Amino acid sequence: MIEVIDKSIKTATEYFHNFFSQEYFRFGFLQSVDPRVKFICLVILLIAGIITFEIPKILAIAFSAVVLARLSNIYFRTLISRVWLFTTFSFLIVLPLAIFEGKIVYTFAFTLRVFTAITLLQLLVLTTPFNEILLTLRFFRIPETFVFTLGLTYRYIHLMFSELLRILIARESRRLKKMNFREIWKNGGKVLGSFFIRVFEKGEKVHLAMTLRGDKIKCYSHPLKIDKSEILFIIYVLVVLTWWAML
Repeated sequence: MIEVIDKSIKTATEYFHNFFSQEYFRFGFLQSVDPRVKFICLVILLIAGIITFEIPKILAIAFSAVVLARLSNIYFRTLISRVWLFTTFSFLIVLPLAIFEGKIVYTFAFTLRVFTAITLLQLLVLTTPFNEILLTLRFFRIPETFVFTLGLTYRYIHLMFSELLRILIARESRRLKKMNFREIWKNGGKVLGSFFIRVFEKGEKVHLAMTLRGDKIKCYSHPLKIDKSEILFIIYVLVVLTWWAML
């Protein structure tokens, strides 16, 4: 039982580390679209996918998101590895409604909405450097304090899961024999203490580095680009929305 819990913690840590990571630089369709156009169009698709419980309409948005991922050279396996946990968790939350109240359609629609929203979010994350996401938020007049806090939070979260994953791997590599229940709890306490100390120290360094570079988020210095890629993407979104409205 303890080994199952230990493996579950490691798997969850790897998942969240992967979820927030942006180390996926493949050239594709969305990568060539201006981040400002990309952001607003993906937000529109996301709103269309979550304002309804009609399954055909949600499926239309979900299918369009998967097509965009394929056009952007994002492997389906990579996409699924980033969205499966939240999708599964949302399904388990509403599963009692299907079992005890017979709301099978609602359960499926709710789960599909979560899948669609997380997929569209990952399309933005996987095709846009995070600093450009922050610049895009400032372009749309999102308050600077909120944008700076988001940037700081992202760096802290990424640091936290990276550090936890390193500690778990190091602990596993040093373990030569199977430990009993008492030893696991004792070593687990040491690992937890070490984790908090290391994250606190590195978190301070991250904050100091951001402060030294200047905590003011600048806006784009170049004008909005409307080229072939942007026009094609806008047309694609309009076609999807037309299809969505006709369903």
